[in-house]
Amino acid sequence: MKFFRNVMILVFALGSGLESKAQIVIDSNDLPQAGITYDVVNTAITDFNLVDISGPDVTWDASSLIALGDAPIEPVDINNASITAALVFNSPFNSTYQCDYYLPTVFPDLGIEIPIPLEGFNNFYQTSGDHYAIAGVGLSASGFDLPVTYDDIDEFFPIPFSFEESFESTAAFELNLEGILSYALDQTRSVTADAWGTLILPGGSFSVLRTRTELNAIDDISIAQLGEPFTIERDQVIYQWWGTGTGVPLLEITEIMGIPALATFQNISGSSGLMPVEPSAMNIYPNPVRAGGTLNLGSKMHSYSIFNIQGNKIKDGKSSSIDIPSNWSTGNYKILIDGKLERFVIQR
Repeated sequence: MKFFRNVMILVFALGSGLESKAQIVIDSNDLPQAGITYDVVNTAITDFNLVDISGPDVTWDASSLIALGDAPIEPVDINNASITAALVFNSPFNSTYQCDYYLPTVFPDLGIEIPIPLEGFNNFYQTSGDHYAIAGVGLSASGFDLPVTYDDIDEFFPIPFSFEESFESTAAFELNLEGILSYALDQTRSVTADAWGTLILPGGSFSVLRTRTELNAIDDISIAQLGEPFTIERDQVIYQWWGTGTGVPLLEITEIMGIPALATFQNISGSSGLMPVEPSAMNIYPNPVRAGGTLNLGSKMHSYSIFNIQGNKIKDGKSSSIDIPSNWSTGNYKILIDGKLERFVIQR
């Protein structure tokens, strides 16, 4: 379901500093954990040698990387999923699709009005079984999810995974909203742990295992209001540097047509960059709120910061209510209220 995953920003890095080189093995504890904010930033790659270096006990110097925009990753515990999603992805009677967390994502702007109020979608992930995988998607509307499972679950790699191991998988997914849109994915994935060593980031040095993934996918898309269906063929090579207990890759570079087109790294320093998310007990309203409307924070003044889906801060201040600009895009937003996290949705 890569088309719907907003690949510009998803699945990026965080880590803890390690002083000595050591070959590591990725297991469930090194994968994303619910309730943790991973402080990821976008960047641009100028040193193409970063992807060329492979083998045992090597060093990648990425200390000159510059943060170009925030893109935090915040996995949500599966126990917080909507009732409809839980029936599929958190059920003792459906172990094949049992998941550990989900990632909320904004629904892409199709440039047209659709007859149902889709607010976004949630991708549901598995980390505690024998593979790291995505098992399905929940389309979000009015606080509920329409769960759609992968016909062929998208397995990233087996757990545990170590240097010189290889893995191949296929994935298939089909979504059909009759008379509105349909989407089908047919994908192959080939991954190898091709290197281990030391990764030097602006925040410090880390012992890592590097994986190289060749991804070949065909997306078949049909949007009723646009007429004829169309197909997108995607060929990508994804490099990921994994650390012990880092949750998501410390560095990720995606090559398209042999050129490093997308990149992120973990913007951390010190021995721990893990930041627990403390949810707010505040009832912000209305939620969803309309563009051009007012979001109320209660009767007292509160300090707040609003972030868009890319993780960029777009508004802050101190008030008991917030005027939402009429030109803001529809979708999911995050808001820190006195340092505590809430989410809200903007609709037209």
